[in-house]
Amino acid sequence: MIQSILEAVRCHAAETPDKLCMGDKDKQVSYSEFWTMIRRAAAFFKAEGIGEGEIVTLRACQKVEYEIAFFGLQLAGAVVCPLEKGIKEDRILEIMDFVDATRCVSERRLKSDRITWIRLADVYEAASDSTAEAPDFPLPSPDAMTDLLFTTGTTGKSKGIEVTAACNVAIAQNVNDSVSQTPEEIEIITTPVSHSLAIRRTYGGLYIGSSLVFADGVKFIEDFFTLLTSYKATALTFVPAILEQVLRYSSDRLAAYNGQLHYIQLGSAPLSEENKARLRSLLPDVRLYNTYGATESGCTIILEFSKYTDKEKCIGRTTVNTTLLFVDDERREVEATPEQPATMAFRGGMNMRRYYKEPGITAEVMDELGTIYTNDVGYRGADGLIYLLGRKGDVINVGGIKVAPTEVEEAAMKNPMLADCACIPIPDEITGEATKLFVVPADPACFDAKLLQKDLMNRLEALKVPKVYEVIDEIPRTFNGKIIRKQLKERR
Repeated sequence: MIQSILEAVRCHAAETPDKLCMGDKDKQVSYSEFWTMIRRAAAFFKAEGIGEGEIVTLRACQKVEYEIAFFGLQLAGAVVCPLEKGIKEDRILEIMDFVDATRCVSERRLKSDRITWIRLADVYEAASDSTAEAPDFPLPSPDAMTDLLFTTGTTGKSKGIEVTAACNVAIAQNVNDSVSQTPEEIEIITTPVSHSLAIRRTYGGLYIGSSLVFADGVKFIEDFFTLLTSYKATALTFVPAILEQVLRYSSDRLAAYNGQLHYIQLGSAPLSEENKARLRSLLPDVRLYNTYGATESGCTIILEFSKYTDKEKCIGRTTVNTTLLFVDDERREVEATPEQPATMAFRGGMNMRRYYKEPGITAEVMDELGTIYTNDVGYRGADGLIYLLGRKGDVINVGGIKVAPTEVEEAAMKNPMLADCACIPIPDEITGEATKLFVVPADPACFDAKLLQKDLMNRLEALKVPKVYEVIDEIPRTFNGKIIRKQLKERR
């Protein structure tokens, strides 16, 4: 039984040595080459004095050499703490101080003399040296921490999430199951490689022995389509915000790959019903998926929205290692219904070990059995699928009717007057709560709140129609498109 992603790579290097493991715009390596280069990289890190269990920060870039450093650190026995490419140096130092790290691997030198900089190019040079030994190293034990992933902190303090080798195997199995992934897939990952979605898609590909290609988002749209053509890619991974750019500027070009692509997976944020319909129209023969999950537990629920076209609020089925529970405020298991939705909780080997140095916060979301309790409210439908209303603090209780803010937002976005919007609850003397809509007009000179409200009266039940509208320059969002509702609630 495979006990780590590194063990899976070693097996594929022996069984399919010449098969493409991963590539980017400039480089590509086979499984045997990748395994050899990982071992040389591990030797390089050992020579640098990196010890067992040491936390090492690694600044991201969408390149093969980043992956060599990532897995080389794991093979050397270190814990990888991936950082965003564009992260500010002050934030890097803040994270390093918190995790007691002294080394950072990156393309560019950091200004601070408080840390040891390891140049990524030096790691790649050592890994590429055909005259150097590629020694064997012990593989991580199942309970060894291999990753320390930081959340974005959009709903509170950013937290470090401890992930073990065993967690990563369970996550990889969930990834494979979620999209019926096979070893023959060639998947382009457009998401930043420091983000949990990209890390887990990489683990899934390496676990099953498929091929991975890393693109720098779609910032350079020509590069993206060049990779799609030259690698004959069969699968794509996006966050909705990146997909939105493709649909806005190059939808016809994407449609031309209908016969080549097997599936597209989106994660980290929900995709709008409008864009789901648009993708179905552009790519009628492609399997289309939207993933529900979290950094704490990876991919836990998946919706094949090319198969289900009429299920609003549906997020799909649970993945192979996931047990879903619905609980009340005392964490007692309950039956959740559309009339009485409940909080979702998850059990399974994919769950994190704990939050790093945060026992109090860990206890708030995790019990002694390893169950992770979310703030998301939903229910299981009569069709066996899972439906999500939103976060506990975001679901709006209007006179006893539970209103999902996303339902209001999607109805509003069908009006051409709007470029963007976000819905939050506000106090109401009669119904307890009511809905408020922040709007970004497509053309401020032409926006009319009364016309928008009239339109929404035809699209929504009366209680769901916003009572208040506020024009705003921009809806605060994370890089992957999630609305930062906390900032909007502070304005009410």
